[in-house]
Amino acid sequence: MNNQEEFARQRFEFHRQKQALQQMHQQRLTLAYKGGMFKVDLNLYSYLSMANLTVAMFKHEQERILIDMYDTPIKCDVVEMLKLVDERYKEVTNDWLNEYEDLKTKRRVKDVAV
Repeated sequence: MNNQEEFARQRFEFHRQKQALQQMHQQRLTLAYKGGMFKVDLNLYSYLSMANLTVAMFKHEQERILIDMYDTPIKCDVVEMLKLVDERYKEVTNDWLNEYEDLKTKRRVKDVAV
């Protein structure tokens, strides 16, 4: 019975810490740009990548109007913003992965930070 309780405590604590880690890094996935605040996610990343591609291939205009997190229209340079989004996304997800890998190695409840 003691082993089952210990295992249950470990799993509960692991999932709690994993959720806290996710919330912390989700908050870091934001980008302030030209007075707006944007959520850095795969939707924004994909849109900027495609817009950047059309700029390069078809010489379309580099500036697009995007709506930020607070529903404010912001004129953005897609090439510049893609670079910033890419840097932020890589930085946060690399940190997240490193901390998650560290969390996975913890085997006892007392090893996991509360």
